[in-house]
Amino acid sequence: MISESSLLRTRRVRRLVDPINSVAWFAMDGLWLAQWQAPAYAALLVTLSTGGLLLYWSRRRDEDLALNAWMWMNALWMTSDLNGYEAVRKAALAVGCFGGLVLAISLRPSRRRRKPLRRFRRIRARR
Repeated sequence: MISESSLLRTRRVRRLVDPINSVAWFAMDGLWLAQWQAPAYAALLVTLSTGGLLLYWSRRRDEDLALNAWMWMNALWMTSDLNGYEAVRKAALAVGCFGGLVLAISLRPSRRRRKPLRRFRRIRARR
């Protein structure tokens, strides 16, 4: 079982890592747009490593998994664009489809949420 102090420490670290991830991701995209390869790859490493940490510490697993898929899709697409690798672009497309699938599954109501809706339908039908 996770101790309360460990949980608080994880939340503090997450509050630090999350903005670093956002800034690195934004920088990666901007450097990619400017076609500056070396700095773009440095930002890519920071983006993917902090994204992995956020997924590891996640309490919102579906959301963070979809965000990580988006990061990886973006990173693969950038690599494809900067180096002209068509196969890497296709891998980015596959990762993007995976992320879309994760989002679709996470948006679907859980069985627990559907049961109360069924109960309300029965109440309406009895009137």
